[in-house]
Amino acid sequence: MRICHFADSHLGAGENHYRRGQSGLTLRQEDIINGFIEAVDRIIALKPDVCIHAGDVFHTVRPLNRIMALAGAQFYRLAEQNGIPTIIITGNHDAPKQPHIGAALDVYRQIDNLYIAAESKLDIFEINGVKFFTLPHCLTTDIQKAELAKCIPDKNARYNVLILHGVASGMPEFSMADLGEQELPLEIMNRFDYTALGHFHNYCRVADRAFYAGSTERLSQSEREAAKGLIEVELEPFKIVFHEIRSRPMVDLQPIDARGKRGDQLAELIRQELEKVDSSDKIVRVKVEGVTEEIMRTIPPDAMAELKQKSFSLDVRFEKEKTEESASQFGRSAIGRLDESFIAYLDTVDLQGFDKDRLTKEALKYLNLSEE
Repeated sequence: MRICHFADSHLGAGENHYRRGQSGLTLRQEDIINGFIEAVDRIIALKPDVCIHAGDVFHTVRPLNRIMALAGAQFYRLAEQNGIPTIIITGNHDAPKQPHIGAALDVYRQIDNLYIAAESKLDIFEINGVKFFTLPHCLTTDIQKAELAKCIPDKNARYNVLILHGVASGMPEFSMADLGEQELPLEIMNRFDYTALGHFHNYCRVADRAFYAGSTERLSQSEREAAKGLIEVELEPFKIVFHEIRSRPMVDLQPIDARGKRGDQLAELIRQELEKVDSSDKIVRVKVEGVTEEIMRTIPPDAMAELKQKSFSLDVRFEKEKTEESASQFGRSAIGRLDESFIAYLDTVDLQGFDKDRLTKEALKYLNLSEE
């Protein structure tokens, strides 16, 4: 039995990018779609016995119609057109937050050879004598715990494969710091011939036969060194091959010290640093330290806009020169806005199973630390 395993495509992410393509989507949204399509192309070329997508096909519960149509066309190619049985589950980003809403993936149930696990429960699919135990992101941790207890391999099956989305228990490095992410116990994974994991965006092994495939495109600067792609799994004899696909380069420039410079000099220094890395096709982040109000006033009006236009994506983070008075005032004003936004956000999500007061207190403590 040969399996292709991929995950975390996050179709629809990148909506805040400042340039749009001919499709009407942003260039970053197109990047993310292209990574997903390239992964599908590679899987079709490999012709596995089964394909698995381990969650977060979409970046949100309600993706754009155009995004849904693009994803549907690719799943149709995989499952029905090329005859590759394909299993997909919902992750914490695209799982419905309330049971009556339903998942966007449900609209693909008419595609032949496509197996969808999108409800808050364990589904077991049998394909060519192999049992696939699929548990999507659940509405609550209590439901998840009860459903995980049902993940018992079938001794009569050729093989038993487990498909989960979440954080490998006891391994905080696999957390994506997402609200509502759920832990997955390693002892359950060890019972199965293979465990296909989604949620963590970098390819890695968490147990002898349990792997994260990673995402199909870089989605944050923390992933800038990570290869993106999919896993090819041979169950007997057990063998793993990671297939890399193209992804948008990400670069973190060394911090720039603005002290003693005029705004025009600072803009020119940033331009020189961007030219060194050829930012025209890269996502670039740079931190500028020691910025004063005088420096900001003397930056030529169109300088930063021009630098952004010459880069695929440019994030310049200006940090004010720290004085007791300015640091205090700056920190208070920034946190005030984050406080209000976060509290308002909590009112829009289903927090069943969570202590809202504790969550608010811990999150606001984190926000204050992050701004210091």
